[in-house]
Amino acid sequence: MKSHKVALVTGSSSGIGYETSLALARDGFLTFATMRNLNKAEDIKSATTKENLPIRTKQLDVTDDMSVKNAVQTISSETGGRIDVLVNNAGYVLSGAFEDLAIDEIKTQYETNVFGLIRTTQ
Repeated sequence: MKSHKVALVTGSSSGIGYETSLALARDGFLTFATMRNLNKAEDIKSATTKENLPIRTKQLDVTDDMSVKNAVQTISSETGGRIDVLVNNAGYVLSGAFEDLAIDEIKTQYETNVFGLIRTTQ
């Protein structure tokens, strides 16, 4: 059996995360395409089947300590402790002037875009 390098990509249900997961898998990486909501995994599952790609989908919410811990432990147990590449892609844009945004909206964005990145890397 060929030994694959292992990649974990956050925010893989669409956009850059989706395309990055496909690119890594096409390049021979065993790719764990993670997303907060697995109900949004149909497109990547379809591409995986169509192209016979080494992609596995996992639930991972970067804003939730236990979700990150559980996903990383599951991936590590499936790969013998390997995660060679981490692509911290999960995030979103919050548009508007600071004076027009609620502080809770800004905190939520920081929880995802800043603390989520730190949480997943750790």
